[in-house]
Amino acid sequence: METADTLPPTPGARLQAVLCTAAFVLLLAGTNATTPLLPVYRDALGFSSLTVTLTFFVYVGALVAVLFLAARPAIVRRAPLMLLAAVAIALAGDLLLATGSVSGVLAGRALAGISGGVGTGAASALVVAAIGARGRAVSATGNLAGAVLGTAASELVLQLTGTGAVATCFHLHAAACAALALPLAASLVARRAVNRRLIRTAPVERTDMRPILRRHRGALLSGALAWIAISACIVFLPTYFLDHRLPVVQALGIPALLLASLAAQLSSPALARRLPRLSGMLPMALGIALILAAARSGSTPAGVAGFVLVGGGAGFAYRCALLRLTGATSPAAQGRLASLYAAITYSVAAIAVLLAGMLAQVAGAGPVTTGLMIALAITAFLVRPVAARAGPAGHG
Repeated sequence: METADTLPPTPGARLQAVLCTAAFVLLLAGTNATTPLLPVYRDALGFSSLTVTLTFFVYVGALVAVLFLAARPAIVRRAPLMLLAAVAIALAGDLLLATGSVSGVLAGRALAGISGGVGTGAASALVVAAIGARGRAVSATGNLAGAVLGTAASELVLQLTGTGAVATCFHLHAAACAALALPLAASLVARRAVNRRLIRTAPVERTDMRPILRRHRGALLSGALAWIAISACIVFLPTYFLDHRLPVVQALGIPALLLASLAAQLSSPALARRLPRLSGMLPMALGIALILAAARSGSTPAGVAGFVLVGGGAGFAYRCALLRLTGATSPAAQGRLASLYAAITYSVAAIAVLLAGMLAQVAGAGPVTTGLMIALAITAFLVRPVAARAGPAGHG
């Protein structure tokens, strides 16, 4: 069977891989740009707590629904069109988000979720079609790269422009989407015949993907646990360390976590050669233990180090699980599995965060956060035997 691995590398193929990866990172950067702006929505624009919460769940709901739809063979087969549509949808969402109104922000967040859902499988399929096995982890690595870029850029614009960042962030993102659209379209048109051959859907790929998910349920469990840890840290720990009067940990913790996650994914090939049994679960558990110890002792270095360990372990585990699921699949199957993997892990994380938030309304944020972190650490430690690992055997 013809694959990108059997074809000679060409400048056009490499350009497609770069542009499709850039498009996916840009899509995810746009969805994460809202995070630093949430206090502005609440304090300067008068959004209620319910409305601020809805900005998260509208996005996640749209994202997960579209990810499940995007796993259908008929959708993956049209990956080039889907990725271009995702960029256009993201641009439209930016214009709505830039209005700063409740209706505009909620509608824009829904479109951001749709664009992320449409783009995940499409970008993954197109990168694998261009450069083969080297591109299998793009949906995991691009996710974290987008989170780092979007959060950091939005925070920088916020510091420079104040409340003007509500519009400026999304105008800049819309401009970036428009600038990328033309070269991306040109690249995909130039390689349309090759992409059509490589992203065809063979009969076996039109079958149910659930047996693959069941066969690799340990990997799916460790990937979901990694995304729960990242989501829980982002949602609960800044306030947790504010209450514990550790402002440096509050300010640096999440950026350190995201950067460590990205660094662990980018360095994972080297780690796989040196530590083939590494899964990421143990660093996650140790990092959470350090975070809890820092909150109790008031140690800033321990707190920041804990975030680094959690981020590195979770990012590494998330990538390993995706590689275990996709194995040596074709670009079409890669796109379907990448969409399903993202849909499942995002859904589980959103449910976990929502339940913890509801419990915090009754029992208090501090005790619930402590209990959630302890539960995550214990679960990560227990999941180690079945988690996806760095070496070839761990990737199935």
